[in-house]
Parts: sequence; C-alpha cells; structure tokens
Amino acid sequence: MDFLWELLGSSWWFYVQGAFTIAMLIHAYRTGAEQYWFWIVLLFQPIGAWAYFFLVFLRTFSFGRGISTEGWFERKLSSDELRYRAERTPTVTNRMALAERLMDEGKHADAIPLLEEVVADDPILCQAMYDLAVCHLACKQSDLAVGFLKKLLQRDYRWSNYRAWRVLIDAHMASNAPIQALDACRELAKMMPTLENKCLLAEHLLDNKLRGEAIQLLDQALEDYDYLPWTKRWQNWSWARQARKLLADAETQK
Repeated sequence: MDFLWELLGSSWWFYVQGAFTIAMLIHAYRTGAEQYWFWIVLLFQPIGAWAYFFLVFLRTFSFGRGISTEGWFERKLSSDELRYRAERTPTVTNRMALAERLMDEGKHADAIPLLEEVVADDPILCQAMYDLAVCHLACKQSDLAVGFLKKLLQRDYRWSNYRAWRVLIDAHMASNAPIQALDACRELAKMMPTLENKCLLAEHLLDNKLRGEAIQLLDQALEDYDYLPWTKRWQNWSWARQARKLLADAETQK
C-alpha cells in the first residue's frame, strides 16, 4: 500500500494516469457505457479508471485486430457535405449517412424519403429498415413502424443484439396495443434473459394487471442475480435496484 501511494505521488505517474483516465472516458462516451461509469472513473481515482479498463474495455476490445483508434479523431462531416455526397454519388452508404445525420438532428421526416430509396434498392438491409421504423415512430406513424420492424425481425430476429425488439415494443405501445407489446416483451426476455429485459417485461406485466406473474418473475430474477459472479453483479447492479423497486411496487399494489 505504501508503494501505491508513493507511485501516485510521482509526477510522471500523475500524467500517465491522467491520460489513461481521459482515454477511458472517451471510450465510455463512444461506446455508450452506463452513465455511472463516468462517475466511477472520475471520482474513484486511480481505481475507477482501472476498474473500467478490466470490467468494460477489455470485454469490448478485439485483440485479434490490435489497437484501433480509427474514427476517434476524424473530422465529422457537415450536413451539407453529406447531402452533397448523397446527391452527387447516391450510393447506399452516402444516403444512409445523410439519413442518420438527419435523424440525429431530429429531422426524421426528412430522412424517410432517403431511407425509402435505400430500402427500395436493398430490401434486405436491416439497418435501413430499422432506421425507417424509428423515423416513422418519431413521426407518429407507429403502424408503419411496426410493419418495417416485423420485416426486419423476419429477416434476422437477433439483429444488432435484439435492438429492434425494443423499438417494436415502443411501436406497439404507441399504436395502443399493450397486449402485443407484452407479447414482444415475453419473446425478448425468452431469447435474451438479461435482468434489464426481465425488468422491462415486469413493467408491462404490471401495466396489464398481471401482478402475480410480475412478482414471480422479479423474485426469480433477483435470486439469479444474487448467485452471479461479482463482476456480473457489478455490471447489473442498477438493474437489480430497478428490479427491487418494481418488486416493492408490485407487492404494494392491490
């Protein structure tokens, strides 16, 4: 322990640790890590950055391809540049890039024609169908969103780590179809039984007055959580907290 504090007190280690911390924060931002990791890295120095390195960074790092910093410091093209490329060279890649930039800017209605062109040219491109569904949902056209999501899931029901299922659930809810949303939650929790997905299913069970099933689901999920390896418990602690909150709410319902 004395050696650790002596190391922390050396000036060269201070700069190395600072650079390492910044690198971990950049990685967390770019990969969409859970928000609590930012606080752990920043507030628990130097342990926080190293905990993130071993528990998150190494799990997503591809050793076979070596360290890649591609894209970290690339200049982000402007909307005008992306539009110019899409108009002059209307490839699928250029039109998708422009459509997704428009989506990032909240211009979902403007992105729909571009995505429709892409889907017409490549009807099996899952990303385009997904983006089109997201745009229709944002434009209050949930029935159209459901249609595209079902086509996508028929093509690849596991696409992008089951990401389309969550949007399908939202689209069913926007279409005032809670039973269909509940069925989609059941399918998602069956295919990918994470604590997060079980919490989502429990929420919909409670919304549909299925209190007993929700309690049974949450009890089992929390029991499974208690016997996970500590690294898995650490990664899922926020969902365990959510599960306990849902369980308490379910037990107080009449």
